[in-house]
Amino acid sequence: MKTLLLLSLPLFLLFTLVSNAQDKKPLNPEVYDNWKSIEHQQISQNGQYVSYEINPQLGDGLLIITIPEESKSDTIKRAVDASFSTGNDFIAYKVKPFYKDTRKAKLAGKKKDDLPKDSLGISALNGKIYRYPGLKSFSVPVSSGNWLAALLETPGPKIVKDTTATDTLSVKEAEVNKKSGAKKDAKSTKKDKTEIYTLKLIFPADSLIYSWDSITEFAISENGRSLAMATYYNDSIPHSGLNLFKTDSKQQYNVFKNSGFIRNLAFDTAGNQLAFMHASDTSDAKRYRLYYYKKQLKIAADTAINGLAVGICPSVNDKVYFSQDGSKLYFGLAPTPRPEPKDTLTDDEKARIDLWHWKDPLLQPQQLKQLEKEKKRTWLSVYYPAKDLLIRLADENVKDITTGFKGNGRYALGFSEDPYLIETSWKDASYSDVYLVDMETGKRELQLKRHDGPVSLSTTQKYLAWYNKNDSLWYTMDLKQRKPIRHSACKTIAFYEEEHDVPSIPGPAGFAGWTQNDRQFVVYDRFDPWGLDPSGKKNPENVTSGEGRKKNTKFRILSLNPDVPYIGRDDGFLLSGFNETTKESGFYKISKGNASNLVMLEKGPYKYSNPIKSKNAGSIIWTKGNFREYPDLWSSAEEFTGQKRLSEANPQQKNYLWGSVELVKWNLPDGKEAEGLLYKPENFDSLTKYPMLVYFYEKYSDQLNQHYVPKPSRSIISPTYCSSNGYLVFIPDISYRDGYPGQSALEAIVSGTRAIASYGFVDTTRMGVQGQSWGGYQTAWLVTRTNLFKAAMAGAPVSNMTSAYGGIRWETGMVRQFQYEEGQSRIGATLWERPDLYIENSPLFKADKIETPLLIMSNDGDGAVPWYQGIEMFTALRRLGKPVWLLNYNGDEHNLSRRANMKDLDIRMMQFFDHYLKDAPAPDWMTKGIPAIDKGKKTGYGTTE
Repeated sequence: MKTLLLLSLPLFLLFTLVSNAQDKKPLNPEVYDNWKSIEHQQISQNGQYVSYEINPQLGDGLLIITIPEESKSDTIKRAVDASFSTGNDFIAYKVKPFYKDTRKAKLAGKKKDDLPKDSLGISALNGKIYRYPGLKSFSVPVSSGNWLAALLETPGPKIVKDTTATDTLSVKEAEVNKKSGAKKDAKSTKKDKTEIYTLKLIFPADSLIYSWDSITEFAISENGRSLAMATYYNDSIPHSGLNLFKTDSKQQYNVFKNSGFIRNLAFDTAGNQLAFMHASDTSDAKRYRLYYYKKQLKIAADTAINGLAVGICPSVNDKVYFSQDGSKLYFGLAPTPRPEPKDTLTDDEKARIDLWHWKDPLLQPQQLKQLEKEKKRTWLSVYYPAKDLLIRLADENVKDITTGFKGNGRYALGFSEDPYLIETSWKDASYSDVYLVDMETGKRELQLKRHDGPVSLSTTQKYLAWYNKNDSLWYTMDLKQRKPIRHSACKTIAFYEEEHDVPSIPGPAGFAGWTQNDRQFVVYDRFDPWGLDPSGKKNPENVTSGEGRKKNTKFRILSLNPDVPYIGRDDGFLLSGFNETTKESGFYKISKGNASNLVMLEKGPYKYSNPIKSKNAGSIIWTKGNFREYPDLWSSAEEFTGQKRLSEANPQQKNYLWGSVELVKWNLPDGKEAEGLLYKPENFDSLTKYPMLVYFYEKYSDQLNQHYVPKPSRSIISPTYCSSNGYLVFIPDISYRDGYPGQSALEAIVSGTRAIASYGFVDTTRMGVQGQSWGGYQTAWLVTRTNLFKAAMAGAPVSNMTSAYGGIRWETGMVRQFQYEEGQSRIGATLWERPDLYIENSPLFKADKIETPLLIMSNDGDGAVPWYQGIEMFTALRRLGKPVWLLNYNGDEHNLSRRANMKDLDIRMMQFFDHYLKDAPAPDWMTKGIPAIDKGKKTGYGTTE
């Protein structure tokens, strides 16, 4: 057995040691950059090796490769996106340049193409290491094979002459390099932007390396037996070739050679069939043909060959792929590209206009947002190689096709949403007509009209299942008998979302999928999975015997094998469980045919990730964490025995003050019980009076065991930072009444805050409130009705529902009406039906009642809430002479995306609260502002006092 050359040291000794400070320190923004996260964890197919990345927020990360059974690990600096070989004998990864070098190049003003490049790294588990600069991409076979293929930037000339491939090539040397000494053709180089690379085929364990130049793209078969590569060279006329390399015999074959361009290579699973697209056109408007190769080459799809409609041809904008069984080849059709007409007007002679028409299915902003997608829209089609038959599945009327598990079956589902698109402006629904599509004939049969909800074709394609919102029940139908069967558990059990609290019809609680051979279609109520007999002969079966509802635990079925179309294992189901009372999570198993045999495998006051299973062994990896514990990586057997902790991402945490969290409950004004979370500082003293920040959105109590990494804020306060710096943080759950979202929030937040204050450890003269987006709206509304809080921060608030109602969500181009009538804003009526509710729920109309200093963030790049909503509130309070500030992070989003802006918001938000709640001096930006002439020069963080 080959072994990984690893350090024989305990895993945790591999990490950077932190100072042994005797006194813990409060968190501060200066430590954020080096706080780390675990990413891209994976386990080898034999379950012997595990790899994961430990990445700081800024700087160079580490790739850790470990053998859990031997407690050995190795570390590779700056390595990311790793892949184990299917033979478990090497790991390949991308090596990023040093962060400091990239930053230095950016400071020097270098363009993107001139920045330091990624490299390919390979660590053979027999100890050999390979490194290649200028990595574009690499791939490892999916199911078998002991090699990888990588595209690397070609040094020297980018335009090369013809290098004709031999019919067969037997390679004995360690490296075969087909380099051309061609000189650049200056004329063609200027116009030709085709990128070419060096392709390397590497067998790390055997030290064999094969190399080809002038490659544009490549494909590998899942079984690792075949490699296809497209070559390109331009000697005044572009020419392309397609070569096939067999990795077992080390022989190479020339499949195709012609003028033009090759794109979209694809193998079937066995590596015996190959498809690609070719265009002989040299213009920008290229017409492609689809080629199929199995021992012989033939044209699979082309206007002149297959009798396609005039003006239709295969499109390079869609993926080309085979069904898993190799019987079908899928690709996209689209209108034949046409050259753009020559301009006859200068720019200043052209009108620039968007015409909004009242009958447009989508508003002009939506159409413009989707313009590039529409330009590249294709209609899915299928080619049957054995029959030389092409069937068009989608068209202008039925644009979306779902082919089922890996495209193997005869039938597909087609969806047509066009007749209902205009309603999406005010309906929080996605209606479609649903068709059953026979992929052998192209015939469609309408199954569901104006349907809004999930639809599922069974794994054997014998049944169809769907959820009907009108009666909140699941239906199944035998596709031969065509008789719908309605499934109802019992009068006390609902399959819809029981906690749905917006003014629209609730959707389903969810579904897991089909069991093997379609014996059951498994759906959920709030707590338990139910097995529905699709034939209707048996009554619905509660898979967990109602234990979920009895114990207030939400059970959900897990699937650890993505290579099978059904759920469950031979011995039963693996489930996750979440207790809504204690907020604990865990994993369970239950035997098939014995619903009473529910066994708990792992449970605790943690938040777990779904396990990742090794393909050919019973090993799994997973994370668990809570507020105080970072979610580090663990390994175990499939039933969670033999657990080993693999990582310690942030050992420095022990040097910082870290708060605690607890679940709190109180009664609302109507007597109903409410829940929330209370975060306390470390070494909490009930006899001390603490300042308190109140944050909220809708419901947060289920996040009791959520870990919050110290990092710059995108828009909200951090419970981790605030509790470390001496604040209490209270997050109440909010229950809503249709038409009165503002009052609902007020009742929950104020009653909860007063309940916490009654414990005696809250300084009620030093309480602040903060929210973002929907929480920002609630914050703005709250301070028009209460003076309970000494300071408030509202991020991206809607201040005027009457003007926001007809506004545009610029990130999608959608009008905002749907969210007021049926969505989160919960008004439940149009503006003209209930103008009183829109005014009642708009903070702007009570701006004169506000006495709380208010900090607003409204960004001009916000694609969800129009930034003029913040401006309306700011200008009103400014006129009223009330203390108000507005932060506009230029070009940034609804939730900040630029790290520099996040850091700035972090500082200003906490300076604002520290001033009002801790008597800290007001910084200059609060007392004097930042004049436009000082923009980018002064931050105003300091104080001149």
